[in-house]
Amino acid sequence: MQSKTSATFLLVGTFLLGGITGAVSYSIYRKQVEAAPPQASQRPQRRDIIEQLATDLSLDPDQKEKLKVIIGKTRERYRALHGQMSPEFQKIRNEGDEEIRRILRDDQKPRFETILREIASRRKGFGDRTPGSPPSSPRPLAPPSAPKP
Repeated sequence: MQSKTSATFLLVGTFLLGGITGAVSYSIYRKQVEAAPPQASQRPQRRDIIEQLATDLSLDPDQKEKLKVIIGKTRERYRALHGQMSPEFQKIRNEGDEEIRRILRDDQKPRFETILREIASRRKGFGDRTPGSPPSSPRPLAPPSAPKP
């Protein structure tokens, strides 16, 4: 009889510990998700920023119009800088990709190329953008070089 009671307590204890562990894990997960930065698709748009500032600061119509101009000019400056720097970023990425290709075995290279395409696809539309800029195409993948003898 005592072994049945012990087995019952052990079984109930196991389920309780599992439930507690699950609840704690879920709580930790939720905190991390809520603390994570917003994804690109969740980033506020220019008009949302203007409206939020206008509301929070109780801007009058004249101030709101000036704010639109300031944010517009700032966005154009970001775009110009991005246009200047984008080729250099692409060059650095391509050089890194090429270094990685050199350390890979032949059987690993096709998977690496697939991974690069997946990264470029994820980047398309938001990864290589400045705030408020239109989606851009992913960087072209550098062709794999022939293995060095």
